[in-house]
Amino acid sequence: MSIYLTKSMFEESLNSRFWLLDESSEPHAMDLIELTNGHSTPRQEQFALRFRGDRDRVFPQRIYPMKHESIGDFDLFLVPIGRDESGTFYEAVFNRLIEVPSQVRDQVQQ
Repeated sequence: MSIYLTKSMFEESLNSRFWLLDESSEPHAMDLIELTNGHSTPRQEQFALRFRGDRDRVFPQRIYPMKHESIGDFDLFLVPIGRDESGTFYEAVFNRLIEVPSQVRDQVQQ
């Protein structure tokens, strides 16, 4: 199932638990600990998410199925970025064009 993930969804879910599913579909707890704004414009949105998982398990960079109580099921590209005594850290970066409403697009083209 495809879901359009928005920055506000993650802002509302900051400091909550997400679940990463590995190949065996075993859920692994991932806490969303930070949302960082990038250089967004009216036509482009940029932000990054930082998750903390188990210190003893490092998941390689790839797309993972994820679950969240309020967001639901979705896929997310995660990159391991560090590890300390509190856990292993992962980042997901969003950099995308914002859809221009059709009526605005039609006015610009005229």
